[in-house]
Amino acid sequence: MIFGFGDGYAMADMTPVDNQFIREYLPMASGDYVRVYLYGLMCCHHPEAGKELEEMSRELDLPEEEILKAYRYWERRGLVRRISDRPPAWQYLPVRSREREAEGLRDPAYEAFAESLYGVFSNERRLHGSEIQTCYEWVTELKLPPEAVIMLLKHMETVKGKNFTIHSAEKMALKMAEEKIRTLEEAEEFLSRDEEIYNGTKAVLRRLGKRNAPSEDQLALYRKWTREWGFTREAVEDACAETAKGDPNMGYLDGVLRKIRARSGEESAIGEDRVRQDRERAEGLRDLLSVLGQGSVSDASLAWYDRIQAEYPKELIFLAARECARTGGRTASVEKMLASWRSRGITGAEEAERYVAEFRAESETLLALRKRWGLSGRLGEKDRELLRKWEKELGFGPEMILKAADYAAGSEKPMAYLDAILRDYAARGIRTAEAAERDRAARKAGSGPRAEGTRPAAGVPAQQYSQRDYAAPRESVEDVMKRLNGGVLPDA
Repeated sequence: MIFGFGDGYAMADMTPVDNQFIREYLPMASGDYVRVYLYGLMCCHHPEAGKELEEMSRELDLPEEEILKAYRYWERRGLVRRISDRPPAWQYLPVRSREREAEGLRDPAYEAFAESLYGVFSNERRLHGSEIQTCYEWVTELKLPPEAVIMLLKHMETVKGKNFTIHSAEKMALKMAEEKIRTLEEAEEFLSRDEEIYNGTKAVLRRLGKRNAPSEDQLALYRKWTREWGFTREAVEDACAETAKGDPNMGYLDGVLRKIRARSGEESAIGEDRVRQDRERAEGLRDLLSVLGQGSVSDASLAWYDRIQAEYPKELIFLAARECARTGGRTASVEKMLASWRSRGITGAEEAERYVAEFRAESETLLALRKRWGLSGRLGEKDRELLRKWEKELGFGPEMILKAADYAAGSEKPMAYLDAILRDYAARGIRTAEAAERDRAARKAGSGPRAEGTRPAAGVPAQQYSQRDYAAPRESVEDVMKRLNGGVLPDA
């Protein structure tokens, strides 16, 4: 005879569950592991309800791997026995401990490990079945000492709080396995390094104005900066000052440190002094560009700044920048001005200040001359050379030069005409505007006495005259200079 239940009988029937399972095993197991056990128990009593792994996964809405992990857990607890791998199959065993002990089904190592985990967090947290199972796999599969696993869990509680996830602890366990941690001493050294990373990341976040606990990504960044790139903790915190100019976050800081590392070359360890120097260097360039009113800090501009700083004193560079800013000059103009000063023997800020003051005075005089003559355009070096000759060689001041300039108005080449007038004045001892006016009036009169305070230069035909007028508007400068120099052009 063949007996069996009809379709749908399982829905109307009951599945017996041993009270010892409820009291002894259920409280310590995860909810999903309990669901797997009870569903499989029902299938033992009613095979027609379905017992394929795929069907079980669909009915419980659990991944197949989670179901396999649940049965590995119950297998260690001695409640099921694996009888096949392909397809996976288990036999349910009596819950009564006497039968299981008699059959040698208990896993004392696992049970001892599970017992040791119960007191890790005092009474504030209890690990359940799936969590204990995962932790035990770190022992069996990753080959970590059980004591190292317990140390890891306590470490996670210290840095993450008692509500840390086993998943986050598993990442740390994998790193320990990669470093082949096999002893408590090695585990302690590894975890102390990780605690340094956690505390360092937390300190950086505080510097950035963040109050959140470090995330895994943030810890990974800090680990990279200190372990791979060689930055000290103090250097990383010092670099936080650079983020004040933008959005202060770990990503921005990563970019700052990346640039510092690139500029540090072969340095194996990068301390706060190196970071501070790099920041001061960038700030120096930023200040210089601010003086110019244009440009931005970049790798190229920093390279330029390093080059000119190696050649010129900082005060001299900033003085040149201030002068170039008057005409909208760029960094190239600064370098050109510095080279010009050096060619004149100017190597210090005081010398440059004197030169700049003289240069500005020259410019004011020359611009005043151009204004009188109605001219425009850039001032040339030849104009400056003439002015320096009038002032330093001939000894005329701006007032006398501007007075004589009135007499050169209308000439085709007023600077050359003015040069001829001033050389003539110097030769005849005319040194004041009043003397020049008297001389001009006497010339216009044609026959009056020579202006008081003047004297002829003996033996110089060009200076022996009484009716010459510098202001002839249509006469060329060459004609005037010939007339003043005995019919020939002077060498000057």
